[in-house]
Amino acid sequence: MKQLVVLSFVFLSFKLWAAEDNCKTVKSCSEWATFKTAKRYDLGKYERRSLKLEKDFSIKEGDADFIFNFILQSNDLVRLKRDSDSYQIIALKDIKDFQFPSVKVDEIPASMDYYTTEFSLGNAEKVKNALIIIKKQMSKNTKLLEVADAPKLQMVATGIELNATKLIITELNK
Repeated sequence: MKQLVVLSFVFLSFKLWAAEDNCKTVKSCSEWATFKTAKRYDLGKYERRSLKLEKDFSIKEGDADFIFNFILQSNDLVRLKRDSDSYQIIALKDIKDFQFPSVKVDEIPASMDYYTTEFSLGNAEKVKNALIIIKKQMSKNTKLLEVADAPKLQMVATGIELNATKLIITELNK
């Protein structure tokens, strides 16, 4: 009987820490993510903000980092990396006001976190063509700038978007 009670408690503990059950607010969802990943979050003014999940959202397991990031971005929020294990939560609309970690083109992570990188192109005409193509495929929260005095583009976007852009740049540079 004692084992049944312990097993029931363990089962309920895991059930209580499922993403869809605990992501009602930014605070509760960040606690869930911290429990799963050991990463810390500075929630600032978003601590009590309610989170909305898709109607049929149900995730019992998987990459908690990705799940939390997906939930944040689905609610117009994003996390900004401060150091190796801590992040600040900010509104997506404010990302252009923040400095995101810089990564080299060949080291872009496949993640939903935002990064800054510079893409080199062969000449000014390739930069112009890249701007036209990339602007059509980028999300509304992506920042794309032409670097003055160099055939380069600077881009602030998710790792996933940066990797997609890297493919375009590679083709244009052929």
